[in-house]
Amino acid sequence: MNELNNVRLAITNIYGQDAKMLADFALKFGFEGIDWSLSFDLSEKDFLREMDMLKGFEVRYHCPWPHIDFAYADQRAEEAMYIFREMIGSVSKAGGRYITVHIGLGQSSAKQLDWEKAIENLSALVLYGAELGITICLENITTAWTINPKRFRTLVERTGAGVTLDIGHVHASRKNKLLEDFFKLYVLPNKDRILNAHIYHTENPQQDHVAPESLEQIFDRLWLLRSVTGCDWWLIELSNPDEILKTRDFLIQFLSFFEKSQVR
Repeated sequence: MNELNNVRLAITNIYGQDAKMLADFALKFGFEGIDWSLSFDLSEKDFLREMDMLKGFEVRYHCPWPHIDFAYADQRAEEAMYIFREMIGSVSKAGGRYITVHIGLGQSSAKQLDWEKAIENLSALVLYGAELGITICLENITTAWTINPKRFRTLVERTGAGVTLDIGHVHASRKNKLLEDFFKLYVLPNKDRILNAHIYHTENPQQDHVAPESLEQIFDRLWLLRSVTGCDWWLIELSNPDEILKTRDFLIQFLSFFEKSQVR
């Protein structure tokens, strides 16, 4: 575990489904966590073989699947539920304990979604995951309901889901609101539920993640995030290795500063 405030710095699978290349990169640059984006490209057997290559790391899991949504108002919701249950089972066999899911990913609005079905189905996934020792976490994104911090809070409160807080999505969702105040609306009501953080500066209109150019760009968000004692997983959610390492240096600098500020 990272000695700086017990925070693990993690990376996503920047080399696709090649766990060996990812493990080599993580070992070389001192990352202790892997946040693995699940794919349909691998059979369960091949997935479990890849996960064997990541032993020695803590691995958490992510379902970035546009248009596969348990909140749809029609039969597609049940089809999605089957897929999610299957994937939760595979993650359980790999020894995973956390999975991040979304509502409305790939949707420009919530027109095709059903609020009560979303709550019913997310609650069911939370319970199913708990039976297998897995915490299901809902991530805030820039579309549909989770772009609204009050609705996001209602979803996690009514379903019992954990929270994956994406600080770049908050920045991209704020519109004309003051960033610090808008960020607090996500953090403060959910302090007891935030278990994972996705770290980068913002998301552009093409849905690319933009790296911070300086520590100052993300400093205030990081400072508030450190008030969440249960969030020890900071994923640098970028795909460019150089940007990952530059952002890692910012985070180490911040965590060192934070640690020193707490002992004065």
